[in-house]
Amino acid sequence: MVSSPMSPEVEKLVNAGKLSRDDGEKLSKLTTGAFCVHKSWGAGRVAEWDLLGDKIVINFEDKAGHAMKLSFAVGSLEVLPDDHLLARRVGDLAGLKALAKSDPVGLVVAALKSHGGKMSLDTLEKFMSPKVLTASEYKSWWTAAKKALKDKRHIVVPAKRTELLVLREEDASPGAAMLLDLVNARDLKAKLAAVSRLMKDIDLVNDPETELKPVFEEISSTVSKSWRLNLKDSLHLLVARDELQDEAKVAELPAGSLTLVELMRENRAQLADAVNGLPAAFLGRVYRVFPQAFPERGWVVESLNHLTRTGGRAVAEIASVLDANDELDVLAEFLKKAVRNRQLSTDLLIWMCKERKGKAESVFDMDLGNAILSALEDDHIAGGPKRTGRLSDAFTEDVGLVPEMVADADADEVRLFGKRILATPVFDGLTRRSLMGRLIKTRPEMQALMDEGSQSTEQMALVVSWESMEHRKLELEDLVKVQIPQNKKDIQIAREYGDLRENFEYKSARQHQAVLLRLQSKYERELRNARGTDFVGVGTESVGIGTVVDLEDVATGEKETHSVLGAWDGNPDKFILSYLSEMAKAIIGKKIGEEADIPTDTAGTRKVRVTGIRAYRTEPPLA
Repeated sequence: MVSSPMSPEVEKLVNAGKLSRDDGEKLSKLTTGAFCVHKSWGAGRVAEWDLLGDKIVINFEDKAGHAMKLSFAVGSLEVLPDDHLLARRVGDLAGLKALAKSDPVGLVVAALKSHGGKMSLDTLEKFMSPKVLTASEYKSWWTAAKKALKDKRHIVVPAKRTELLVLREEDASPGAAMLLDLVNARDLKAKLAAVSRLMKDIDLVNDPETELKPVFEEISSTVSKSWRLNLKDSLHLLVARDELQDEAKVAELPAGSLTLVELMRENRAQLADAVNGLPAAFLGRVYRVFPQAFPERGWVVESLNHLTRTGGRAVAEIASVLDANDELDVLAEFLKKAVRNRQLSTDLLIWMCKERKGKAESVFDMDLGNAILSALEDDHIAGGPKRTGRLSDAFTEDVGLVPEMVADADADEVRLFGKRILATPVFDGLTRRSLMGRLIKTRPEMQALMDEGSQSTEQMALVVSWESMEHRKLELEDLVKVQIPQNKKDIQIAREYGDLRENFEYKSARQHQAVLLRLQSKYERELRNARGTDFVGVGTESVGIGTVVDLEDVATGEKETHSVLGAWDGNPDKFILSYLSEMAKAIIGKKIGEEADIPTDTAGTRKVRVTGIRAYRTEPPLA
């Protein structure tokens, strides 16, 4: 190696044994006017040599005229080339300030070249502020510089503060340069950032099949080595690779590449936690391969398992995959059980509210409303940081939610729901009144809830005859075991007819599925709330459930007899009234001799008088 020329004066010191040759060569570069940098005092310029006095004088930016012993200077100073930005800041600060304003890209390039082609954004800011620009000037300058750098493909601007600003060789092909970024990336997150940049600049790749092959191989190799230690980022990187493949329209990955299906199968137990870290845009790809990763019915079980363990963004994707594979009935059954057992996450409850006219239509009912109130109340009682703030906002700020929830619900269920709203400590008084206002606007009969004498919750069971209860159970069994399974087969058959967008049979079968699932939920809810009775031993002092009533039309004198029985026993042909019917409500509580206005078929009313009351049944029916 050829040694650098040495100053004659320094040569004498070396020959005299006062300096080593290496130190002599370095000292010779620190000639008057040379630029240098000290790790503590920063950049400076050599002002004076005093070899006889064993010192060198440096004008540092913030410490002019600083004298240093020769040996100390040689050991602690680094010589800067004249074109280094620190040298230019010391020697021509005015020119550097002008460059910052006129050519921010040129200044960034010069900064990168001064730092080996890579530097952090913090390093750039320390160089610029406050010498070249003030702190406030730097923020606006960097914003403008980023815009100018956007189209400069040879400069990689990091998406995150923790990543590096990188200068590429301008004559390198985009694919080669970006591959180099990927290979040189130090960890999974850095490699993921490199893939993101590559995807953004995919239009610069002329031959994706050829240029991206080493990219795909590098990613597969990296993930194969890393997933056991860092599954979340490994999964993220592999999904990003598949997204890149689609974006670049590359037909096949290189032979032997690790696939998403293989990674998912290998990590089934940890998959839900790993998926939680994925961006929303990637979640759909993960869940769409579930049927392939976990064949037969395993993918359905795995999907439902994820529903209660993943975030809100995943919930919608899982539901979409189940729906696309004609498993909406399975989803509905899972949601119903989860609602009853209060096993739903805040995200899932919010999703069900948003999807009340879509995938969650069959389970959007009073059970869901009570589950939401329970979740909010549990959080309120627990104290500490609130976990259900978004759920509370969804419930109170969506003005259509409560009205749609109570519109077709049983009156007793709505009454109980209203009482919970009035009694819950979760909401302030204004919010409670607002919610009740929405409820009463939809169900005006609930205005009585505001009165002190409103019905107690203990009286709200649905009274039904044992016979009608058994009949309802048989109807539910037929739905669950015959009609819904047959409908599912019809959907699968219709799917084979072709394009689903123009497939009338498929659309019709799916619409019928929604009807059947809603009916199933209704029957199940009613049976849970039902209280069976044989009507034996009822009082006859006034009209009530389980009585036979003789009526006389006050205007015409015509006589008629009706039996007031359970909620599901109504049969006009046999003069049997459900106690929930309007006519029954009009006469219940009346005594012999009292009058009531009952509805007519023409939407009017007629006045009748109670002339007799007796028990419908005095002994239990024969088994």
